Amino acid sequence: MSRDSKTRRDARKRKEPKRAIRRLGGTLQPHAQLETGDGNTVGGAGWRDGEWLTVLGGKVVARTPSAALTLAMLRHVVAVQEQAGAELKLTFSPVLETAATREAQAEGRSLEEYLHVLEQERLERLDPDGAPAQAAAPQTRH
Repeated sequence: MSRDSKTRRDARKRKEPKRAIRRLGGTLQPHAQLETGDGNTVGGAGWRDGEWLTVLGGKVVARTPSAALTLAMLRHVVAVQEQAGAELKLTFSPVLETAATREAQAEGRSLEEYLHVLEQERLERLDPDGAPAQAAAPQTRH
């Protein structure tokens, strides 16, 4: 091995093009968006590798095979933001809506009924004692 082999090897590496970072899995196909009033996208949902991914703030926060559950999570985010005084607009693709509707029909319900059931299940998980959760009770001011 010559004294200059490391120098030549390093020079060769600098000349080679950089390899792009390759993510595992397929590309994310967007199917829903959460937009602020000024048009900025802050989240949404997409389909990748047989799962619906919920994305908030540029990060995947949930993954599920259920389109209805994904839609329910996005609607919950909108509701939470409305309570905090921020307005979000949810738009979703016909593909996501159709998949969620099929899940609801398999349960013998309409999509709205099924999304309501999923929200009730979420509230029950927050309060497993069976007592009515505070978030479910209407807010009244005296």
